[in-house]
Parts: sequence; C-alpha cells; structure tokens
Amino acid sequence: MGADLDERLILCMAPIPAEVLRSMIPQVSDGSGFEVRTLGSEPREEILELASRAEIIIGDFTFARPIDAELVKVAKNAKLIQQPSVGYQHIDLEATKQAGIPVANTAGANSVAVAEHAIMFMLCLLKKALFGHEKTSQGLWTQMEMWPKGIHELAGKVLGIIGLGRIGRQVATRAHVLGCEILYQDAVALDPDLEQELHVTRVELAELLERSDIVTIHVPITECTRRIIGVHELARMKAGEILVNTARAEVVDERALAEAVRNGHLSGAGIDVFTEEPIDPANPLLGLPNVMLSPHTAGATDESRLRILQMAIANVRRVLEGDKPIDVVNGVL
Repeated sequence: MGADLDERLILCMAPIPAEVLRSMIPQVSDGSGFEVRTLGSEPREEILELASRAEIIIGDFTFARPIDAELVKVAKNAKLIQQPSVGYQHIDLEATKQAGIPVANTAGANSVAVAEHAIMFMLCLLKKALFGHEKTSQGLWTQMEMWPKGIHELAGKVLGIIGLGRIGRQVATRAHVLGCEILYQDAVALDPDLEQELHVTRVELAELLERSDIVTIHVPITECTRRIIGVHELARMKAGEILVNTARAEVVDERALAEAVRNGHLSGAGIDVFTEEPIDPANPLLGLPNVMLSPHTAGATDESRLRILQMAIANVRRVLEGDKPIDVVNGVL
C-alpha cells in the first residue's frame, strides 16, 4: 500500500477520491500525518484489515458497503464513523454503540434540496406536466385534451406534512409563500410561536389525511413510522389527493399506493425512494399514469453534495484535533 503502518489512517468507504479528501484535511495541529484510503474493489479480508487500523471511517453514501457488526468488531482504533449523508440505515448502530464508536451523519445538509424536490413533484402533478411534456414532445397538441384531466394550482390547496423536522419545515416555508394552508403531524408538537412563524397547524394523522389535497412525507424510518401509510390510511385520503414521498420507501406500502393510483382514488404520486434500489423492474409503481418517479436524487444537488462533504470533513477534523463530534446518531460521545 506504500504507506507507513504507523501512520494514522482515514478509511473512506464511499466513492470519494482520496486526493479530494486529502486536500480537505490538511495536517492536524499536532503535526502528525495520515494516510487516506478510498476503497475500490478490495476483497472483504483486506477491507477488514484496513478497518482494524483506521482512526476514522467514512461511510458509503450509496449504502452499497455496509458497516456491519463484523466490521465494527475489528475497528478497535476507530474514533469516529462519519456518514457523508443524512441516511445511515446501512450502519449497525447497536454494534457501534456496544463498541463505543460514535456514528455521525450530516443532518440538515440536504434539507433545501429535498424540500424543493417535494414542491417540484406537487407542481408537476397538479399541472399534469408529465402528460403535457410527453404529448407535446411527440408533436401532438393536446391543449383541449388536458383540461378534462384537471389542471390545478398549488395556491389554495391544503398541504399535509407528515414530519416537521428540518426538511418538513423547509417545505412548510415554501408552501406558505405559494399560498397553501398547512397541516402537520409530528410525534412532538412545535412550540406555539414556531407554529405561528411557520403558519402550520398540528392535527392527528387521520384528520391530516382526510383534509389534505396533498400529503408529503418527511419522517425517518423507525418502528413507529414503518408503513405509516398503508391500505387503511390511503383509504382515508379523499378522492383525488396526491401523495409525495421523498423520505424512506418503508414508510409507505408501495403496492397499496400503486393500487390507489391505479383505481383512481388518488390522482397522483411523486416518489423518490423505493423498497429496492436500484428499482426492481417489477415495482408496481412503474408505468402508472400521473406517477412521477426519481432515482433517490431528491437530496442530491451539487450544492447539497458540497455541504454534505464539507460537514463530514469538518467533523472528521474536529475528532482528529481531539474534540467531540457533532450530529452523533448512536448516542456515543
């Protein structure tokens, strides 16, 4: 490997060039150097050997390389596992907690990007933009044909936001400017002053589903949120409602959602996340009219990627300098 085995090792499991990381992590204040290693196609045995030496492990934002219990067990020198994304479902948090290794993410780095993506879904679905683009690009003039399908404004609509954390609040801010009445459901009620500032009203999930014209989901995946939208919840939604999910696939029953769109109960859906990624060719949401799909790119703007990398490296530098990491998700400090 061409490096001194006594040199401090930063192991990157994500497809981030090592030279980029080196340029962002200059020599730390105690004068010690370090090796930066980005994984390629190394065999499992070599990955475990590298993990056993690593002082810092940077996780994989593609989730293709899990940080499982076996890897955590050998990572006896690790002071931090830094995930360069908001999601971290590929990391065994219980194993890291038992090993005393803090795991941090980049919370909030992609909030604007995801919020804008959700609003884009809403506007495109309301205005039948997919149908209009497809027909017009074929040289067909379907102006009169589109009117009976219903072309709507976002202004004046009731927007239900499930999960009013960082992303949900960014959605609320934009939706208010666009003229929406905003309901929200969250396990924790906001301070009344913040509710007033965001122009939101907290209601129970059943009421939110029944009153909203559009429902957008912004919750993490937990045992409480898994399948929070299933057959019964979809049935509660009024006819013609739109569902947007840029959170986690597991919060929605994909088959039930596909059926609700297929039978006309829902007028459309915007989905960025799927139970199997890359998407299974047999996914029931594929090929449905007025369903807009994107390949888990809601948070992947150039701007958000830069913020994510900067936040992740800042945390790495913090730990290399002997300070405590921030945005820890497994309770280890």
